[in-house]
Amino acid sequence: MKFDIFQMERNQTLFENDVEINLTESGVHPWSIEDILGEEAACDLLKQPLGYGWTDGRPSLRANIASWYPGATAANVLVTNGSSEATMIALMALFEPGDSLVFALPNFMQIDGLGRALGFDIRRLELSGDTDWQIDPAHLAKVAAGAKAIAVTNPANPTGSVLSAASRAALVEAAKRNDAWLMVDEIYRGGEIDGAETETLWGSYPKVVVTSSLSKSFACPGLRLGWVVAPAEVVASAAERQDYTTIGSGILSQILAEEVMRPETRGRLLARGRDLLRSNADLVAQWMAQHNDWSWRRPQAGGMAFLRYPLDMPSEVFSQKLREEESVFVVAGSWFGIENHIRIGIGVPTEVLRDGLARMDRFLARHKS
Repeated sequence: MKFDIFQMERNQTLFENDVEINLTESGVHPWSIEDILGEEAACDLLKQPLGYGWTDGRPSLRANIASWYPGATAANVLVTNGSSEATMIALMALFEPGDSLVFALPNFMQIDGLGRALGFDIRRLELSGDTDWQIDPAHLAKVAAGAKAIAVTNPANPTGSVLSAASRAALVEAAKRNDAWLMVDEIYRGGEIDGAETETLWGSYPKVVVTSSLSKSFACPGLRLGWVVAPAEVVASAAERQDYTTIGSGILSQILAEEVMRPETRGRLLARGRDLLRSNADLVAQWMAQHNDWSWRRPQAGGMAFLRYPLDMPSEVFSQKLREEESVFVVAGSWFGIENHIRIGIGVPTEVLRDGLARMDRFLARHKS
């Protein structure tokens, strides 16, 4: 089976640990085990036998996850190794080679690459910053005609935009018209910067599949703990595919995730993350005000800012040169399917972001067109 190189993931793997300033992450700076459990409970975790546990997720963990999705129960939840496994097994459970899937761009490119490797017809729905990265209903209707699924990320990666009520309605209408599945990556929900928590698309239409994880807004990427929220029959079918992938996630990750997703802890961790994101978004706004030839739309959610630059330099070259010259690593816009942009992480400690922006200024001073 032929796979295209997953450019963003491959480049992060190669370089993110060899730079002084890594601005490629899109989540909140990670919490510690003590941040989550407290000192006494963290010590108790040392006594936990390292057995397999529940391969589909501890019932209490699935119930805690379900509580974040109105109307969902534990039967609607399957625990996975990160959202990447969640997406993969959901795709394998629902679709056959030749099926058409609409994929919104710019986006995290997993469905695009994995879908084509699995033999799906991937149709790209291109969004524009000129319309705040919202959906054009007429364009969607044309691209989605006869499709088996429409896939979006909300809040979006890499733009940090949140779908408007009109965009949500257009998605649901297009899905209904084609009897298509609506696949929604909601991994940045809970990381809102300016505004209320993003409303989940779960419950808006019977054929909705939501994927998410603890890696971004919840600041626990090292747990590699994700989930699928879907109709019970889809969860069962996805679990059968998981028997062939990872079988199940680790018991320590599940124990910690159960506490993270307890409503009281969930609220506490998300609030801390939002404070950091808000402060750092303000810092980027100050930097952008000094670079009038750059443009952006302040992110509504997520640990990232998507910046359009004026240089006559491909974004992958920009990323490479900045890394080599200033030891600052940013994500190339081309790795999301759009040029002349970079994505910078704003979930890092503020002093790290400030240093990274200062180094970028030095870089730009040398590369003025």
